[in-house]
Amino acid sequence: MSETSATNSIKPVARLSLMKLAGPTIVGNLLLSMVHLAAIKIVGSLGDGAVAAVIAADRIYMAIQLIVFSITVATTAMVAYAWGAKNQEEADRVVKLSILITMGVSLGLCVLMQFVASPLVGIFGLQGEHLVNAAEYLKILIYFNVFFSFLAVIGAGLRAAGDALTPVWVIALGNIINVALAYALVYGAFGFPQVGILGAAYASGISYTLAAALFLILWQSQRLIIKPIKQTFYSAERMAQLVRIAVPAGIEQTLFNTSIITFMWVVSLFGTEAFTAYGIGVNILSLSIVIGLGFSIATSTMVGQHLGAKQAEEAEKVTWRNLRIAFAIMLALALILGINARLIGSFFVTSEAILDNLVALTIMVAIVQPMMAIEFTLGGALRGAGDTRSPAKIMFSGIFLGRVVMTAIFYFAGMGIYWIYAALIADYVIKSSMYLHIFKKGKWKRAFERSARKRLKKKAAASGSKVGLSN
Repeated sequence: MSETSATNSIKPVARLSLMKLAGPTIVGNLLLSMVHLAAIKIVGSLGDGAVAAVIAADRIYMAIQLIVFSITVATTAMVAYAWGAKNQEEADRVVKLSILITMGVSLGLCVLMQFVASPLVGIFGLQGEHLVNAAEYLKILIYFNVFFSFLAVIGAGLRAAGDALTPVWVIALGNIINVALAYALVYGAFGFPQVGILGAAYASGISYTLAAALFLILWQSQRLIIKPIKQTFYSAERMAQLVRIAVPAGIEQTLFNTSIITFMWVVSLFGTEAFTAYGIGVNILSLSIVIGLGFSIATSTMVGQHLGAKQAEEAEKVTWRNLRIAFAIMLALALILGINARLIGSFFVTSEAILDNLVALTIMVAIVQPMMAIEFTLGGALRGAGDTRSPAKIMFSGIFLGRVVMTAIFYFAGMGIYWIYAALIADYVIKSSMYLHIFKKGKWKRAFERSARKRLKKKAAASGSKVGLSN
C-alpha cells in the first residue's frame, strides 16, 4: 500500500473522532447532567432540606454508577480495538460479556443497599425526615440500576464502534420522560399521585427502564451498528482482559468518588449553606465535566481503533489534536463560568448565604477548566490503549496531595470555606502535570501487546506444568 492510500485510510477514522463522536457524546452527557439539575430545580420549592436530601442521594448514586462505568471503560477499549482490527464478532462478544457482568453487579447492589443506604447518605449530616427521604430516594434509584447498566454498556459499545448519535437520541427521549414525570410525581400534576421528592427518583427509574427497552428492541432487531450474533461469548481469557482493564478504572473511580464524598463531608462541617452550595456546584461542574468526557470517550475510541489497526503514531496525533480543541473549548467555558458565576448561581438558589458560597465555588471550577481538558483527553487516550493503571495512579496522587493534604492544612489552620474549595485547584494541577508526563513517555502504545504477551506466557507456563505432571 502506498503512503497516500495509507493516509486516506486513516482520515475517516480521525473525522469520526472529531465530528461524529465527540459532539454527540457531549450532547448526550449534557442531557444526563441536566436531568440531575432539573431534579434539584423541581424539588427546590419544597425547601433547602429537600434539596439537600436529593443532592446527598444523587451523590451516592453517582458514586455507585461509576462501578458500572469502570466496566464500560474496558468495554470501550476492547470494542474499539476489535473494531479497528475489523473483528466485529469479538466486539459482539465483549458487549454481551459486559452486559452480563454489569447486570450481575447491579442486582447485588440492590440487596446490599437495603442495609447501607441510610448510613451512606447520613454521612452528610442529614437528620430526621430528610435522612429518611434521602435513603429511600437512593434505594429507588438502585432498584432501576439494572436497566441503567444495560443502557451504559450498549451506549459504550456503540460509541466505541463509531456510532455516538443513537445513544444521544435515546437518552434525549428518556430525559423528556424523566423531567415530565418528575414534575408530575413530585407535585401530583396531570392526574398523577403526589409523591414528593421521591417522585423524582421514580421518574429517573422509569425513564431508564423505557430507554433500556428501546435499546433492547433496536439491538435484537439488528438495527444497531453492533449486531447480536449467535455465538459463545464467554471465555476465561476475555473475562481476564476485561477485568484487567476494569479493575484499575474501578479503583480510579472509587478514589474519585471517595474524595468527592469526603470533601462534601468536610464542607458539611461548615454548615448547611456551604454543603448545599457545594452540592449544586458539583452539578454545575458536571456540565463542564461532560464536555471533557466527550473528548475523553472520542479519544479513547480513536486510540483503541488505531491501535487495533496497528497505527500507533496516528493514535498519538489524534490525541494531541483532540487535546488542542478540548483545551480551547474548556478555556472558553472557564470565561463564561467565571464572568457569570452569580447569575448562574441565582438560577438555583435565592438564599444570599448559599449564593455567596456557590459563586466562590463556581469561580474555582472556572479556574480548573483548562486542566480538566488535559486530564480527560489524555486520560481517555490511556484508557483507550488499555492502560487504566496510570490514570488510577494519577487520580490517587491528585487526591492525596491536592484534596486530602491541602484540605487538611486549610481546615486545621482554621481557614474559611473558600480555602477548602481552593483545594480543587491543587488537585487538578497535579493530575494534569502527571498526565502530560506519562503520555509523552509513550508506553501506553504497547499496553494491549504487553497484555497479550503475558497471557501467552501464562498459557505456556500452564501447558508446561500439565506436561510435567503427565510425565
